[in-house]
Amino acid sequence: MDRQWKLVCKLKDVPLGGGVRLVPRGLAWQELPGVALFRTGEESVHAVLDCDSARRYSVKVEGMKVYLDLEELSAPASPAEAALAGRSGVATSMVAYSY
Repeated sequence: MDRQWKLVCKLKDVPLGGGVRLVPRGLAWQELPGVALFRTGEESVHAVLDCDSARRYSVKVEGMKVYLDLEELSAPASPAEAALAGRSGVATSMVAYSY
């Protein structure tokens, strides 16, 4: 099955050389950890769960835009997160923040 990609930001919005761009996950009341984007080269970006660098996300950089796999982004990151999400699931937000 082909992946569905979600546009999360422009490549220029991910700082090169140590900065992080945070992509929020979930609904506001769910208080879920975001996905941290790290730019490791001119067109190379890595994505991990903000509080758990072992949880990695698939990233695609195309046309100077950064995309995350929608299925991975929407899936609960832990059993506790699945319980918190409940029937609402994990909705994803389009807003991203730089630190």
